Amino acid sequence: MFLKIENQGVAPLEAFTVLGDSGSRHRDGLIGQFGSGNKHGINLLLRKNIPFKICAGLNTLKFYVEVNHVTEADGTVRESYPVKCRVTGKINRTIDCGWTLEFGALDWTDTRMALREFVSNALDCASIMDSEAVVEPSATNKAKANTTRIYVDLDNPEVAEFHRELGKHFLHFSGDRSQLDKKFLKKNPESVGPRIYLNGVFISEIKSQYPSAYDYNFSKSDIRIDEARNSDEYALKARIAQQVNKADKETLSSLFRTMAEGDVFEAHLDDFYLGYSEGSDQRDNWTGAWEEFAGDAVVATQELASSPIASHVKAKGREVVALPDSFAKVAQSMGVDTMAAVLGSQGATGKVEVPTTDAAFNAVQEVWGWVEAADMTFGKPRPVTKCFKQLMDGEGETLGYCVLGSGEVHIREDLAGKLALKTAIEEVAHHITGSTDCSRDFQNFAFDMIVELCL
Repeated sequence: MFLKIENQGVAPLEAFTVLGDSGSRHRDGLIGQFGSGNKHGINLLLRKNIPFKICAGLNTLKFYVEVNHVTEADGTVRESYPVKCRVTGKINRTIDCGWTLEFGALDWTDTRMALREFVSNALDCASIMDSEAVVEPSATNKAKANTTRIYVDLDNPEVAEFHRELGKHFLHFSGDRSQLDKKFLKKNPESVGPRIYLNGVFISEIKSQYPSAYDYNFSKSDIRIDEARNSDEYALKARIAQQVNKADKETLSSLFRTMAEGDVFEAHLDDFYLGYSEGSDQRDNWTGAWEEFAGDAVVATQELASSPIASHVKAKGREVVALPDSFAKVAQSMGVDTMAAVLGSQGATGKVEVPTTDAAFNAVQEVWGWVEAADMTFGKPRPVTKCFKQLMDGEGETLGYCVLGSGEVHIREDLAGKLALKTAIEEVAHHITGSTDCSRDFQNFAFDMIVELCL
């Protein structure tokens, strides 16, 4: 028995005998590109002594090797095995292929690699001819006019296994050809990490301790592969992240839901690539997906969603839903509401506004009196005094802050006496100068104020 790989149209002899010759290199919808796959496949079968036969129309191609002796520079002699092709039928001639049996021996070791190339080329030719490729068992190995056929020994266990798992290697034979037009594929339950396809052809499976939400199908313009049809795993993860960024609303909403139910591969994608943006469509997809998934809830990292701040958000009538850190950051950049939208930027960091204490109010009033006496208000109005409660300290301590340009100074609710005065001086200085702690304007104001008060 033979495994027959067939397509309409006659492949040129060069497709099997000339390195680099390719009719599909610059066609993004096709699989081939290097012009070496058929040749590697032929060599692999020769090295493994697996019988095969190629029929290009009514011409039959039989490949074999000869023994050649090569003398090295140091005088030693070694054997080399040049590959030849005997063509019979309408054409009768012998072709010196220009490569040896060792070509590809280091990388091309799996029989499935050869079969994958033959089927891929049949699919490309079928696409060009607007027909269907056929991969099926055959009791005969005959040539047929206007048809390209490759016959491989089906009694070989590796060949038989490849045929049994044809749908695993090619989306074209998976029973759901609609998957060929999709970037995000239904997850194959047999794998943990995502399975990666190039124009419907399986090329790799990314190792992961977490199950992926999807498998992925890319085109030649999306990813790069080497001549052994491998791709760098880090580059694939980056490309997956960029693909997730551009996903439609339904895909993103489903992904959010999956991440809410448990840890998945996509939750660990690099936010640098995940946040890559090309336009407003992505923003609309992300905000729309979030609304579909979580309504008017705000997004937060998992840590913040379980923090005391979240209870203040809920007290204001909004729910808090967690996403993995990278997705929460990107969702925020895409316009999804965060806790800051409800509590303000300071409230989202654990500084929650509370009623102003007498101690804080009096401290700011006294400091402002000093500033007026020194004639150093620089036309700024007296600031409004507010107080806050520190819910989270992040291993630091905040005594006060001034939101520049707001006309407000904020003093922590538990401060009184000299500590309240000290904090009021600093925040009033920020209010007047409009400068931050380490700026020269802020330092000059402080020193000038000291001089004025001491004279």
